[in-house]
Formats: sequence, C-alpha cells, structure tokens
Amino acid sequence: MVRSNKGRDAIVTGSLRWLLRILLYAWGVTIVFPLFWTLATSLKSSKQFMLGDIWSWPRVMYLSNYYKAWTEADMGTYMFNTIFVVVLTVVLFTIMCTTTSYILGKYEFKFIKFFENYYFLAMMIPGMLLLVPLYFQLDGVGNWLQTLVQTVLQNQDIQFKITDSLVVLSIIYAVQALPTPIFLLTGFIKGVDKSFLEAARIDGAGEFYVFFRIVIPFVKPIVLFEALTRFMGTWNEYMTALTFLETESHYTLSVGIQRLIAKFSYQSDYGAVFAGLIISLLPIMILYILFQKTIQNGTDMSEGLK
Repeated sequence: MVRSNKGRDAIVTGSLRWLLRILLYAWGVTIVFPLFWTLATSLKSSKQFMLGDIWSWPRVMYLSNYYKAWTEADMGTYMFNTIFVVVLTVVLFTIMCTTTSYILGKYEFKFIKFFENYYFLAMMIPGMLLLVPLYFQLDGVGNWLQTLVQTVLQNQDIQFKITDSLVVLSIIYAVQALPTPIFLLTGFIKGVDKSFLEAARIDGAGEFYVFFRIVIPFVKPIVLFEALTRFMGTWNEYMTALTFLETESHYTLSVGIQRLIAKFSYQSDYGAVFAGLIISLLPIMILYILFQKTIQNGTDMSEGLK
C-alpha cells in the first residue's frame, strides 16, 4: 500500500513537472517568436513586406532600414537622450535610496516612525494619479524662476521651461521610484548586525566609511538589483516623458518611436519602423543577458552576508 502511494505520488509529480515545462516552453515561444518576427521584418523592403510572406526570413536583407531609422527618424538623438536620462536617474535613485534606507535602518530619532509610514503609504499611490498635478506644480515653479531670473538680470527675453528638461525628468523618475525600494532596503539594512558598525566606529571610522565600506557591501545584491530594475523601468517609461517633454530634440526613445511610426507608416516603409523598434530593444536586451542572474536572484542576500 505504501509503495502504491509512493508510485502514485511519483507519477503525479512527474506529470506536474512535464506540464510546467510545456507551459514554460509555450511562454518562451510567445516571447521569442515576436522578437524573431520583428527582426526579420526589420530587414525587409516595403515590397517584400507587402507582397511576400510576412512570416518568412528575407532572402535579401536591407540593412539600410537601420541607417534610415537612425538618421531620418533621429533615433540617434533619442538614444542619446534616453541613455542620459537613464544613467542620471539610476545614479540619483541609488544615492537617495541607499542613504535614506541607511538613516531609517540604523538611526534612532523622533520622526523615524513618521517617515517609515510616509514611504509605506507612498507605495499605495499610483504614479499616474500624480502626473498632472506634478506637471502644473513644476510648471508654476518654472514660471516663478523665469520671472525671478528676468528681474535679477533685467532681461525679459530670457525664456526657459523646467518641465521640458531631461535633468528634471531624471529627477522625477528617481523620486517617484523611491518608496518601494526604500521600504525593502531598510529592512535589509536593519538586518545588518550592529556589532560590525560599532566595531568600526570604535576603531575610528567615520560615518561615510561605515556606510560605504560596511553597510553597502552587505546589501550590495539588493542595491544592484534595484538599480538594474530602475534602469529597465526608466528605459521603457512613456507617459511621464510624453507629458513633460515638449521639444522634439529632447524626446526619449519611448516618445520618439511614436514619431518614427507616424513618419514611416505614412510612407509604408515598415522595414524602417521595425528597425527602429529593434534599435530601441537592443540595449535593454543586452543588459538583461549580462545581468540575468543578478535580476533573477535580486532578493537573495547570501552573497552580501558572506
């Protein structure tokens, strides 16, 4: 009877494993096939796309589609703007997240509970609800600064908008992303044994030394994970960039793709459209391939505790 039950359990377990594998393979196909189709289409001419088999690999590859998307649709400018915004966002986000979490995790002061509850509640507020109020608030601050500069310099010809700025957009991205990572990272930092910090302070170490040489190495995996996810989230962000950026030369890739699709779809040049999509996808795919294990095991603290 016991052997019968064990054999039945083994069959059920094996069946579930194969079912799970089939589901994962099917899910993988639904992800890989669209990417393959997009790549194949980006190498076709308009005639091949319209008259040929849209599912086939092109016999003649038109690499000129990539040059056309890069130059005529200004994908090079959009790429540079996106890289600038993403790098600045990740730097600001990492600095603000780690320092705030360190203070909340290892310091005792009067309003610590208030700040902990503040970040916890901020996690519950969707960023989209704050988008329009934030725009008008920053626009009002920009108008006030413009008037101040004009008055001080006595030059009414000075005109600028802080909302149409890649630097301001980066600050918005960094600040909006803080609540959840701070809430998580604070918990990890609280788990760092205080004896390490006290021993360093007894030996004469300052707070910067304690922070950078002791605390950060302990929580390095989660910090790197949060930085990578912020990189990918900022790279793909669309609504905030569309709301704040007004000058075409300031567009990021997510907004610039909209212009690319409108431009080349009107000309029925779908090869250039898909070439632009591949250009925008390539950096983030390379990043994921390089840091795949880090992203998948981002919440594993074993490396930092060795």
